[in-house]
Amino acid sequence: MNLDLDLALKALDNPHRRTVLSAMRDPRRHFKPAAGIDPVADGVCVLQIADLLGVNQSTASTYMSILRDAGLVSVSRIGKYTLYKRNEQSVTEVAAAIVREL
Repeated sequence: MNLDLDLALKALDNPHRRTVLSAMRDPRRHFKPAAGIDPVADGVCVLQIADLLGVNQSTASTYMSILRDAGLVSVSRIGKYTLYKRNEQSVTEVAAAIVREL
């Protein structure tokens, strides 16, 4: 990953987006399988993210787009579902960059 620390920090500058990333660390604990989609293997549906955060689907999609653009999550589609997975390598790189920079 070509890390843009400023972009990652901007993405993390929102408690809802941090909540999602934290929940995605252990998706089976925070998200129930839906429509035969495994939250660990396949990812988490944006509707599940909206439910977790108590926001509408559009707002959850916007949050996830920001995290995706920063490289902190990956996105895929299964049928009509847009699924997100935490990008562990990127999260680790951001944490390491913070330690190096500060």
